Amino acid sequence: MRSTRPLLGTYVTIEVRGANEAQASVAVNAAFAEIALVQRLMSAFELNSDVNNINHHAHLGPVQVHCWTAEVLRLAQELHHDSEGLFDCGVAPKLAAWGMLPSTTINYQESSITNLRISDEDVVSCNKPTRIDLGGIAKGYAVDRATEAALKAGAVSVIVNAGGDLRVAGEIEEPIYIRDPAIPGQFIFAGTLKDGAMASSATYFSRQEKNGEMVSAIVNPISKNALISDNSYSVIAPKCVIADALTKVLALTGRHDMACFSRYDAHPLIV
Repeated sequence: MRSTRPLLGTYVTIEVRGANEAQASVAVNAAFAEIALVQRLMSAFELNSDVNNINHHAHLGPVQVHCWTAEVLRLAQELHHDSEGLFDCGVAPKLAAWGMLPSTTINYQESSITNLRISDEDVVSCNKPTRIDLGGIAKGYAVDRATEAALKAGAVSVIVNAGGDLRVAGEIEEPIYIRDPAIPGQFIFAGTLKDGAMASSATYFSRQEKNGEMVSAIVNPISKNALISDNSYSVIAPKCVIADALTKVLALTGRHDMACFSRYDAHPLIV
């Protein structure tokens, strides 16, 4: 069974195999329910999401968040450390200034994921105004949650594809393709994938001119400059949440030898 729905700012396709029709329907619906919940919790475009509650209130007092949100935030902080600061969900103010996120009147001059404190009870606080955007990690997390939900519901094999963030699980091996950065409407065969995940990042769709400067959705958190590149950056890893996040590190460094790749059993690819 195969189904596609609009979620996470893209189209998500879920395919389950090895189950009868009734089981397959339950598995697909369970997978989409996980994705929908991640979107409600972690999207900057959902008014009452955990992310927006953190952005607007955590510098004023403690904010209780869902355990999934807390899990992603902890991983984001770990990735920040392991990437030498190159993965930082606190670049959201720059994206907002460029019109890629909703505007705000709060001054987030020192925004960084490192400002957040997350308690064992999943309560978030920070000592200065901090604006985060989990768009660079939450989509991969949603793909993983969906995959695991479908398997738990009885699917033998699952493929979840959220706009290029891909997870393959079970007794199947799938061909994988990467957009040709020179002609984004065309695809390049990149091999096959079994029991793993792949994510890609590039700037060909997000590049735009803003106040006389070229900007994109990939921001260097150290220099605060946008990446403008003609390349496509992909990472293969055991989980999609890791692949999704590390594509930004690969894009910003262009290096295959960063220690964080081997630490997370991730394999980078630049086209």
